Amino acid sequence: TEYIIVKEERVGVHFVAGAGYPLSPASKPSVRDLCSHPFILTEKGMSYRRLLDEKLAEMSLEIHPLLEIGNTDLICSLLEQNLGISFLPDYVTAKKIAEGKLVVLDVDDLDIEVWKQLLYHRNKWVSPQMESLIRHCVEYAFT
Repeated sequence: TEYIIVKEERVGVHFVAGAGYPLSPASKPSVRDLCSHPFILTEKGMSYRRLLDEKLAEMSLEIHPLLEIGNTDLICSLLEQNLGISFLPDYVTAKKIAEGKLVVLDVDDLDIEVWKQLLYHRNKWVSPQMESLIRHCVEYAFT
């Protein structure tokens, strides 16, 4: 109630791997199948990583990542070298997937919802510069 939501939209988050990774996207692996593979993930506690860990715990599953790092560009680069699997939002992987460098490993037994939001505090003054930034973000950061 303390914030005004200017804009929000759902963001897809998927398991991804390098295009040459030995696990085929067509095989529709289960989450349990994926857990036995090496993972390169963002740091524990980050939004979508935390949601993944919570969902896996509900299923009595756990991932022990090969590497945890906050730099998603580096994660994508390592995935391109077929070094493992990751769980990343679509806005991070879309270009590499379109270029055929990464593939989505679709699983039926896990659905995590993440939202992108632009908001500001209801009781704070919004300067003309902030209003301009908000308009710019609505126009360019949301589809």
